[in-house]
Amino acid sequence: MKKIFYLLIITLLLVIPNSVYALNEVNVYFFHKKTCDICEQERVYLQALKERYPNMRIYSYEVSDEHNYDLMLQARKIFDDTRTGVPYTVIADTPYHGFSQGIKGNFQRSVYLASTNKYENKVGQMLNLTYKNDLEGTVQEYKENTDYTIEEHGEGTHPKYTDNTSTFKKYQASIILIGSGLILLIIYLILKIVEKRRYE
Repeated sequence: MKKIFYLLIITLLLVIPNSVYALNEVNVYFFHKKTCDICEQERVYLQALKERYPNMRIYSYEVSDEHNYDLMLQARKIFDDTRTGVPYTVIADTPYHGFSQGIKGNFQRSVYLASTNKYENKVGQMLNLTYKNDLEGTVQEYKENTDYTIEEHGEGTHPKYTDNTSTFKKYQASIILIGSGLILLIIYLILKIVEKRRYE
């Protein structure tokens, strides 16, 4: 009986981490220029988007610096893009040239998909940058044809948005751990009862 109990414990220990740690870190490679107004608008938006998706990691490269400019050209080459303008952004493995109101939804979709699906991290490999794929928690689900407009208010302020994340998703890790503990306790008690009856 004890062997069965220990086997169940080992099985749950192998399953629980895959259920609790389900998020990827999303690397965002942002190539910009100080004198570019659109770049500044995107920078503010990315910071606001990070409030919704805290698993984002933003790497910024100011292309007035010759080295950073060369890095941008190398990143573009990966995606067969011969243009040279900014802003240029790569979210996980999805490249974006320019920035506008209409592209915001695409940004969010890319971040959400990369949060929940592994990606090659092509630009990261070029820059020797990795990403974590064992973050605890959940992110707000992205739904097609839904308005996810985030209001940007400049430096040091927070975006306004409605958090529609379900209570289960917010506390998924804790619920899974508590539930697993209760299952183990119930199994243990059942085994003890069965073992006791065998000797009666």
